[in-house]
Amino acid sequence: MWSKILRVLFVAYVVATAWHIGWVVHHEPFGFDAWNVAVDTGAKPLTVGRFFDYWKLEYTHSNPRLGQTATYLGYKLEWFSVVATPAAYLAISLAVTMIGIGRWPFRRGRDLALWAFVLGALWFALPQLGKTLFCRAYSANYVYGLALQLWFLVPLRLARAPATWKCVLYGVLGVAAGMCNEHTGPTLCAFMAGFAWWQANPKISRFARFGALGAAVGFAAIFFAPGQGQRYDGAVAKIGLVTRLLQRGVTGNVEIVRDLILGVAPVLGLIAIVAVLAMAGRDPENRERDARQSAVRLIAIAMVAALAMAATIFVSPKLGPRFYYGSACLLLAGLVALADIVLSDRRLVPLVALALISSIYAAAHTVPLYGRLARAGASRMAELEVTRPGNVFITDSFEQIDESWWFLGDDFRDPKKRDLVATYFGLSGVVFHAYDANAPLGLAGARFVPVYKTEPAACFETQLPLGTFKGFDMQGLHQEVKTAINLARARIAPTRLDELDVTVELDDPRVDLPRKRLVVAKWFPDRYESYIGAIERQGRSTTRKIILPKNLAPDFQIVVYQVGGEARTLDSTLEYVPWRSGVYWVLACHPDECFVLAASRQGG
Repeated sequence: MWSKILRVLFVAYVVATAWHIGWVVHHEPFGFDAWNVAVDTGAKPLTVGRFFDYWKLEYTHSNPRLGQTATYLGYKLEWFSVVATPAAYLAISLAVTMIGIGRWPFRRGRDLALWAFVLGALWFALPQLGKTLFCRAYSANYVYGLALQLWFLVPLRLARAPATWKCVLYGVLGVAAGMCNEHTGPTLCAFMAGFAWWQANPKISRFARFGALGAAVGFAAIFFAPGQGQRYDGAVAKIGLVTRLLQRGVTGNVEIVRDLILGVAPVLGLIAIVAVLAMAGRDPENRERDARQSAVRLIAIAMVAALAMAATIFVSPKLGPRFYYGSACLLLAGLVALADIVLSDRRLVPLVALALISSIYAAAHTVPLYGRLARAGASRMAELEVTRPGNVFITDSFEQIDESWWFLGDDFRDPKKRDLVATYFGLSGVVFHAYDANAPLGLAGARFVPVYKTEPAACFETQLPLGTFKGFDMQGLHQEVKTAINLARARIAPTRLDELDVTVELDDPRVDLPRKRLVVAKWFPDRYESYIGAIERQGRSTTRKIILPKNLAPDFQIVVYQVGGEARTLDSTLEYVPWRSGVYWVLACHPDECFVLAASRQGG
């Protein structure tokens, strides 16, 4: 009875995981490679002929990987990725489990427990998985390909002696596996050749040889594809593999290995814990000792393969955690193999609990986020659709601008993507309002404009050439302004500068500022007028308190302005709670102008 209950709970866990992933993928905002596919296909709907035309275009001019065909389907068929992505995730979890235990996990409750552990462990075992999994293009190229390559290894782990027709079929599967990713291809081919040579059973060795041949053909098909020379703006063609290896040098390549170790650190940590538990237990019998040695051998092979795959990245024009997914999965399979041998049923409970906590954590971070992103993305698309060709499109950023573990961020932060969107809709430009740590007062689209008086009248700087400082660093800003003014005075001499106001302007004409002018500072020959305040937050409280500068006159009104949105005048408590995500400026205002006291990025 208890066994049946656990099996029902396991099925519920699988269904919940699939639903969670499918729901989030369904709410992914339109962005990144979606624009590329739309432009490359003229936004035409799917047909069989157009599918193969697109595949040919990608193979000869851009991305020759097999996964790019799934990218096309993901953006042309609304429900394709919603179904395929959770299926790929479940397939990866099952493949990792089977590589670890060497059998199908359906007969024993213990095996299902190990599978349940892998199902949740993928969230932390694969570095920054969420942002790749929940992007249709990235998932098609890296997650779907990973699932195919892992399942290509499963038959070898099961160690069956198949018939000839199955060998041929396995060779075909090898071609597909080899075409998935050029970063894993060399290691896959080397492993398959080594396995075929090492295997004593001639039938299994023949089976592996078919697979090795297929993998080599598939890898060659993408490595020598015409599109490789044009990828990443021709970076591959501009710099040869050997040149890139030498350019990175020893330090750069060691950093890649370091990133690998950091990426798989959670799995390595769990392997160490399970190994300590094994050493603290009873002395194993001969049969169990052999099984432990087999598990340790699998971990060693996985580590060697991980280092080999990292070595191929030495010559890659792109870097990122997604290149370590295969390494993490192989090490996770080694962990499963070791846990299966040395941990009792009772000691598997913490691993399953860890998996459940990881899955809940992933859902709690992605479901609310992507729900909001879906609404923001739909609003942006609706505004784009009604913007007349030839006009400038001005948009606010999503709440998540930069990359995180769960989301690739707002694609409009990339100027090339904005240019692509402008071209697609026939616009004269796209203006993007977003937090930018290095932009004036932390806002992309803001600029400092000098308003001046000279004697005699003369042309002056249209924009002050300020040095480097952080956008929210008001102290650093004023130091740079003073330096820029002194340099400008020297350049215009003998013309005399009598007065200069450093004003703040936005490139969005729709934005209503709290006053006619926003001023950072006023310069006169005998004084420099500016005010620096602060925004304080106590602990985890949502309430902010404004700390005013001592030299601020009492006749100023204190206003908190969510840039591009609402401005609120504060009472004597000088406290407020951010009402939405964005960049906030604290202003000291007179009827016609305001001084900027402080700036910060805050969430509603």
